[in-house]
Amino acid sequence: MKLVKRLMACVLMGLAAVLAFAGGSSQAGSAGKITITMLDSFVPGESLTPAVDAALKKFLAENPNVTIDREVIANADVPTKTQTLGPAGELPDIFTLKGQQTEVFVQNGWIIPLDEYLNANPAWKNSFKDGVFSNFTQNGNIYAIPYQVTNTCVYYNEKIFKEAGINEFPATWAELVEVCKTLKAKGITPIAFGNVGKWPAESAIMSTLGNRFTGNEWYQNIRERNGKAKWTDPEFVNSLRALKELVDIGTFNSDINSITDAQMRQMFMNGRAAMAIDGSWALGDFDANAPADLLPSIKLAALPSVSGGKGQQNAITGGAGWGYAVSAKIDPAKREIIGKFLESMTNSAFGAAQAATGSLTAVKPNNFTLPAKLVLTAKFDDFQKNRPFIPVYDHQLSSATMEAMQTGLQNLFIGQVTPEELAALIQAGYSR
Repeated sequence: MKLVKRLMACVLMGLAAVLAFAGGSSQAGSAGKITITMLDSFVPGESLTPAVDAALKKFLAENPNVTIDREVIANADVPTKTQTLGPAGELPDIFTLKGQQTEVFVQNGWIIPLDEYLNANPAWKNSFKDGVFSNFTQNGNIYAIPYQVTNTCVYYNEKIFKEAGINEFPATWAELVEVCKTLKAKGITPIAFGNVGKWPAESAIMSTLGNRFTGNEWYQNIRERNGKAKWTDPEFVNSLRALKELVDIGTFNSDINSITDAQMRQMFMNGRAAMAIDGSWALGDFDANAPADLLPSIKLAALPSVSGGKGQQNAITGGAGWGYAVSAKIDPAKREIIGKFLESMTNSAFGAAQAATGSLTAVKPNNFTLPAKLVLTAKFDDFQKNRPFIPVYDHQLSSATMEAMQTGLQNLFIGQVTPEELAALIQAGYSR
């Protein structure tokens, strides 16, 4: 009899343990509650934040058993934090990943491929624009779901051009040099630029200008590290020489390395420069703060073509720099709800809400109405349609490469390094 009681006790204890595990997995209680941890940078005031908050609210309303334990920090701080949490095995379930980080996170096994979610929902997968997964693809697998794209272009003041006797935007680099000389002679700063953050010159200028000279095949060889291309190759050095030519004729403001991109835009909006090279992220600032009489005069153009260049001469840089990634340590019981979350936060309905704010989407949005006040955003929509996109260097290449390039470009602007010396410095960073 005692043996029977002992056996019954063991059975009951085992059953209790099983029930506790079933109820406790995925951080769920007896009611089946699920908690998803999340890290992102959608802080109040960012153009994308209202659309994200609305999508998140809708997801939670449709999934009342889910709680989001969310941490929101500044965009610039996310890569540093996730790079710290990865080795410690403490990444949240979902977090925003910069394209540049993908290779390292995949190699270390910190994130999981997300193809299963996309393939299970073809309508969602097919709603994304061409090429937006390239920054997050490794070994044929997709490791993050993008939610936004960015592009770069030249903003120019048509009124200033005409007053200086310039009737159209230069089509070639040689013509750009002559236009800048003409503007400079009339006491006008040809191009306003703010590079205190170091990344703008690499992102908004060199990613496009470099590709004009090198073409896509050279860049792919660089990205794949197959030994078929080097930063010291003549085609890339020539792109640095082209930029140095603009520096030497006094094209840029003298405080280029000590002002922000926001201050650069203010300089352009105040009529103190004829051009500004910036990204689509500047559209909100222009539409909100440019004088009403200036907006009709602001036109958009791609960087001019270069003689003998191997790249697509009308292309602009573009791509999804950020996407939602999922921790490799996620509880398997959360996998299904994570798929629902990713779809809710990046589908065409979200894209429509996002597009209506003037933010460029990673998906083809549902029908939306762009507010009439977004004058420059409407111009940009027309400008970028059917235009080929080329990669942004810092979306895909290593931190060491980017540090060498970004710091080196600051030095190029103030004459402390030659194009040839800078190419060698970038190659040294790339070889680390």
